[in-house]
Amino acid sequence: MFEEISQSLHSSRRPARPAEAGFTLVELSIVLVIIGLIIGGVLKGQEMIESARVKSTMSQVESYRAAHNTFYDKYRAMPGDYSDGQAALGTPVGITWTTPACDGAANQCDGNGQLSGSGVTTETLLYWQHMAAADLITGIELAAAPVPDHGRGLPSAPVGGGFSVAFMNVLNKQAQWVRLERGPATGDGVIEGDTAMSIDRKLDDGRPGSGWIRQDNRNCIQGGAALTTTSAYNITNGFDCRLIFEID
Repeated sequence: MFEEISQSLHSSRRPARPAEAGFTLVELSIVLVIIGLIIGGVLKGQEMIESARVKSTMSQVESYRAAHNTFYDKYRAMPGDYSDGQAALGTPVGITWTTPACDGAANQCDGNGQLSGSGVTTETLLYWQHMAAADLITGIELAAAPVPDHGRGLPSAPVGGGFSVAFMNVLNKQAQWVRLERGPATGDGVIEGDTAMSIDRKLDDGRPGSGWIRQDNRNCIQGGAALTTTSAYNITNGFDCRLIFEID
């Protein structure tokens, strides 16, 4: 009887549970290394994506310069300012531009050799319509009354914002300039100061106040000073550099 009770008590005992095991220092180190690799990969990927966007945007600018010259060689006139623009370009694509009209009136395809009008409401809006109608550019809507917004009547840019065009005098350089901007015909840019300087160095002279690549936002000038031929880029600037590109 005593033996049976003793055996019963012995069988009812449960083996002691081992203490909960934690991560060793080696395991924690491996986890931290993996996390670091993942973060590094993400950051590198973002850097590569941004670099690709900048390169694509610059290729876009070059394509506009080429389209501008091709249009002039073919029609002996500037897009937007082309006095026969409606007859030569509108009819084949079934468009009669009405707002703005392309009727040869003041600032509306008047053939004076420059893109007239302020903002993006007259020849500066027809500029993109003419090149698109001539099959020289894509990415805008052809319409009788083009909408002056990026992605509509104005091209958008891979880096954000988009482009407009204007006849401007920039430090005694009077020309047609394509502007890379945050909003249509605004002074705000979408390029960081160090990126703007890098673009300028690769394609031009590296200075914001000279050459065919410039910028006209004071926030992007070192010291916030007025733009001069010896100005330098503010490389700590945020996304405020409005780069402008001479097209003729």
